[in-house]
Amino acid sequence: MRGSQCLGLLGAAIVVTACASAGSPDAPGHADASTRGDAQTDGARSIDAAVQLCTSNATCQAAMDLGSISGDTGGAMVTASGYQAAWFRVRVTEDDSGVFGVKLSVTTRLTSPANSNYDVFVYVNTGSDVIECTTPSGTATTTGTTDALGLSWGEGTVANGNDDGRSVSIEVRPISGMCSAAQPWQLVVVGNT
Repeated sequence: MRGSQCLGLLGAAIVVTACASAGSPDAPGHADASTRGDAQTDGARSIDAAVQLCTSNATCQAAMDLGSISGDTGGAMVTASGYQAAWFRVRVTEDDSGVFGVKLSVTTRLTSPANSNYDVFVYVNTGSDVIECTTPSGTATTTGTTDALGLSWGEGTVANGNDDGRSVSIEVRPISGMCSAAQPWQLVVVGNT
């Protein structure tokens, strides 16, 4: 599914899933979808063109919006996949207005294909509701080909009376290996973790 979003409901609990794709060279308007190689001659690629660059023109300021998920109720998730560098934005909302404080939390998981290594960086300004693009938050853990990063912020034991909802910026960065549309990375962002 390229350039579209999907929503789904599962069982008695509502689980919202938004889907997106990065790295689709045929999707107009997606700066992160470009593939660069050497020049072509008579429609045939040169031998050097087999090495594709996994970088893209994607930026934090022009991140693809994946929608919103609750950071303190339910367990909604959004997903994306691609094969190049990419930036995404997810709005993590505060939905529990009870007297007892519930921290907002989100976990981001990135699974790299077998022939490549991508890392995930998550950016959030927990003190102010502004877009953060320069200082990564948290520390990623790696298990096999999956990097996971969990973050929490906001209220303590008692509700603080403020809306702690924040926009979270997510960067997928190529580290090593080849990039191939046939072997994409998979990103999952889960709220209230």
